Amino acid sequence: MKFNLLDFLLPRETKFFDFFIEQADILIEAANIFKNLSINISKFEESEIKIEVNRIKEMEIKGDIVESKIIKELNQTFITPFDREDIHHMAITIDKSLDILTSLSNKIEIYGIKNLPKNVINFSNLIVTISQDLRKLIDEFKKKSNIDYILNNMHNLENKADYLFYLSVGELFKQVTDPIEIIKLKEVYEYLEKIVDKIDSVGKIVRRILIKQG
Repeated sequence: MKFNLLDFLLPRETKFFDFFIEQADILIEAANIFKNLSINISKFEESEIKIEVNRIKEMEIKGDIVESKIIKELNQTFITPFDREDIHHMAITIDKSLDILTSLSNKIEIYGIKNLPKNVINFSNLIVTISQDLRKLIDEFKKKSNIDYILNNMHNLENKADYLFYLSVGELFKQVTDPIEIIKLKEVYEYLEKIVDKIDSVGKIVRRILIKQG
């Protein structure tokens, strides 16, 4: 980013970046819990599944607390590092990613799904990776580093998720005969694709911010 005289004369509050990093760390932890759940669900007892789902719910609660802190600080901060609307949009988008992951975990438990296709595990790996990229993005954005390569990585992961979604649904209709199972698993794939898409949306927000700042 180019030198901004206003930033030098009136230093902008950077604590929002720390809040975003906190949000990303919570998302990464939740994504790793979900990955472990998706890998081991066939071996888990119902009580063990409930424990993992509750751990993800706990992450969602932590995420809600951080989102609330961001909104509170927005109301109390005079000079922000970028537009207030963009800060708010980033906060709620990161939090929404976590909300969708929590909803998916709840559905897997409620639906009593005990066997998840391999592509669910592949999706869980994508979610962990793009969550880690989000964390790197925020850290580099705070330092005003060149972040194009991270944005491109995130977009590529979103494209991979799109392809994996269509591949997975195609395999689902070919390999599963029980219509109820098809409905359940198709919904699982839809949620997985939404999570990756929502996380990539944060990258798109950052790209728009960079364009605004010139």
